[in-house]
Amino acid sequence: MTLISSLLLLYGCSNDPENNQQNFDIVASEKNLPANMHELAFQREETPRYQYLVRMSDNQADFENFWSLYGFKKQAPEIDFKTKSVFFIGVYESGSCPSEIENVESNADNTTITIAHPDGNCTADATPRTFVIQIDKEEAKNLESVIIVEGGTETSVPLKN
Repeated sequence: MTLISSLLLLYGCSNDPENNQQNFDIVASEKNLPANMHELAFQREETPRYQYLVRMSDNQADFENFWSLYGFKKQAPEIDFKTKSVFFIGVYESGSCPSEIENVESNADNTTITIAHPDGNCTADATPRTFVIQIDKEEAKNLESVIIVEGGTETSVPLKN
């Protein structure tokens, strides 16, 4: 799960039937999070106690509310909600190892999106990052959680809308 403004070159990944990779588009990626992130976020019970805030929008009104909640300054773009669902994914990333969305894939039950943070020699600072991605509404209709892989640790974050 990563997306830095300079890494927005990942705008569309193709489907790969062998690994269930889904098409997705990055709508936005900025270094911001809600002011009350610690109150709203899902936190792992085990160590490391990573925090994530994931929301899904299926209509323009919810999208604009989440856009504001996550602290985006520019005006929210128009989304075709007849064909797309949008996910807001709030994370903390290392200042020296910016996060990237490597892929979006579904499991056998079509219930998860898998997003990964880079591994490596990263500093332990925590800087905010919000990714906004859109996928086909049909692919998103049964999603129940987002799996975020960070530092080799998988966290299943319940999906809220």
